[in-house]
Amino acid sequence: MNTRTKATASIILTAGFLSLTACSGSSNKHAGNIGSIRANPSPAMHTLARRASDRANTHAYVIDTDIRAMNNDFDRVFHLNRPSRLHNTVKPY
Repeated sequence: MNTRTKATASIILTAGFLSLTACSGSSNKHAGNIGSIRANPSPAMHTLARRASDRANTHAYVIDTDIRAMNNDFDRVFHLNRPSRLHNTVKPY
């Protein structure tokens, strides 16, 4: 092999070695010991996807939306969502 090929091969091998070793850093990025993390990996989560505050916000939103929808339904059932057409004058509806 000539010098240029050897240099290219050594650069490729060095880059490959650095890419493999750079990903295996042993920095300690977690708080506490690993046993507590394995015992409870998501301490703030009370369900699979959401926290208790997220669930409370969703429940409040759903209740508010349902009450407003019931008010609209009540208006439609009793025909309160538009003026009466029993009068002789012309109405916009």
